Amino acid sequence: MKYIDLQKQLNKLKVFSIEDLKILDDKFNKSKISNWIKVWHIKSIIRWYYLTSEVQINQNLLYQVSNKIYFPSYISLESAFNYYWIIPEQTFSITAVVTKKTIDYNTQIWHFSYRKIKPSLYWWYNLVKMQENIFLIAELEKAILDYLYLNHQISNEDDFELLRWNKNLLNEKMDFDKLDKYTKLYQSPVITKKINKLLTYLKNDSNSIY
Repeated sequence: MKYIDLQKQLNKLKVFSIEDLKILDDKFNKSKISNWIKVWHIKSIIRWYYLTSEVQINQNLLYQVSNKIYFPSYISLESAFNYYWIIPEQTFSITAVVTKKTIDYNTQIWHFSYRKIKPSLYWWYNLVKMQENIFLIAELEKAILDYLYLNHQISNEDDFELLRWNKNLLNEKMDFDKLDKYTKLYQSPVITKKINKLLTYLKNDSNSIY
C-alpha cells in the first residue's frame, strides 16, 4: 500500500511501530520508511516508532507515546504530579516507570525517561481516555509511592518542602485510606517511615500554597 492508503488509519493510531504497519499491510516493506520521513509524511521518534506529520503534539499525546515506545510502562513520578496539578510547573521530560531497565530517550519531539521498579510493585495505574488519546497513568497515591521508592534522598519534612508539592491539593485529592493500604503492601519500613513523614508534613501549615 501507498502512504495515502494508510494515512487515515495511522492518524487514528497516533503513534505506530513497524509491527503496526505490518498488521495494516502484510506486504509492507520497511524500506518505505526512510522515504516517508524524507517527504515529511511521518516523524521518527525512536527506532521503528513513528508519528504522522499531521498529528498535533500535546501533553496527552506525549503520554501515549511514552506508553508505546517502551512497553509495558505507565506515566508516574513528576509527570503524574503535573497531571494531577501537584507541582506548579510543566515538566520537560515525560516520566514513567517500567519493570525493565532504566533508560532515557531524547527524541526530536520530547524527552522520555523511564525508571525501573520491582515487578511486584507494578500496579495501581489507570487507563485514561482523553479526547483522542489513550494512556496509562499511576493513581496519585501510587505516583507518590513510586517517587519515594526511587528517590532515596527524601527522608524528612524539609525534603518534602523542597519538592514544592501543592499541600492543599494533596490534602484534597489524595485518598489517605488508599495510601495507607498501598503503603502496607510494600512491606517496607523505609517507605512506611517516609509516608509518615509526608503525612506529618501535610498536616503542618496545610493552608500554604506549596
